[in-house]
Amino acid sequence: MSLFNFVFCCFPTRPKYHKSQETQNVFLLDMPDVVMREILKNLDFVTIRKLRKVCHAFRDFIDCENPDSNLKSIDLQATADTIFGFTTMLSTLSQSAKDIQFFYKEQDHLCVMQSGSRCATFQNNCVDLCVDDFLWPALKHQKSLMNDLCVIKKWKFDENRQPVLQNPGKFVVPTVEKLFERLINVLESRDRLLQVESLAISLHGQDQLMQLLRHVDLKVLKRLEVCRLVETEQSLDHRNNYNDSALDLGILKDCKNLDNLHVTYFSISSPFRILAHIPNLSVNMQTIYSEELLFFKNTMDNLNINARSEIRYGQFPDKSRFMEAMRMAENDNQWKCLVFNWRQDS
Repeated sequence: MSLFNFVFCCFPTRPKYHKSQETQNVFLLDMPDVVMREILKNLDFVTIRKLRKVCHAFRDFIDCENPDSNLKSIDLQATADTIFGFTTMLSTLSQSAKDIQFFYKEQDHLCVMQSGSRCATFQNNCVDLCVDDFLWPALKHQKSLMNDLCVIKKWKFDENRQPVLQNPGKFVVPTVEKLFERLINVLESRDRLLQVESLAISLHGQDQLMQLLRHVDLKVLKRLEVCRLVETEQSLDHRNNYNDSALDLGILKDCKNLDNLHVTYFSISSPFRILAHIPNLSVNMQTIYSEELLFFKNTMDNLNINARSEIRYGQFPDKSRFMEAMRMAENDNQWKCLVFNWRQDS
């Protein structure tokens, strides 16, 4: 139902006109607040943003009420001079989802914003324009549970699926760094934790990860993907231990709903036992022990699940004990990697 029809049905049937009656001008905002709130509940994020631009009265009322953005996903991927965006919004009235793609691209000291056939040019950089135009209003008043939030560096690959350097003469890292900082600013401005099931982020290390997770409701988090932010991945190798870039993931110990953890180009310094409740793992542990791995395997063996874990490690002091318990022949695999697979019973 359109806004006009929705509003129109809220008015009583027009009485028979009498000449003695004075003409009255009825304004939408003269309606009771409860009616206006019901109208806002049935509008999607884009429509509310458009309505906010109609006049100061609408803007002030919407800013006062802070209606739920009702977004299901936000995906922002950055290169040196462009941010590619994708969002899924839910219409409360029709309960249907709508996908929107857009981008912000710096060009000749200006920034071009395009969404579908609509295009506009601004005197701004791509990060500030993206945050002010989209990310801030989208996340500031997001109240409902989101499926996905992704803010990462956009990768580019050659024909052999190897990462390559992007934008010669330009650097990607400063753009992603600034986008991360602005994301934190938005989260700090909220009056509640962000509820999201899947979170993917590019960052430098421990401090930034903790800075982000303190604004996320970890009780509802199901999937976490953390990738180390570097200018080019060509110099990085999964066989590297990355001991110089370690994360302590102790904060995830009580994340009971977390069933997928993917950490790229970082090592993990915390004990493996704090991750033993997560069935799908892709991690690089600095040190693991037989007792931890056996507990992990036995825990997952007793669950009827479909899962796969790939656990790389730097040090395995009692590896022979684990291999003996598993009745496996010990080998000198240079990858230092253990893979576990579970298949749900039909």
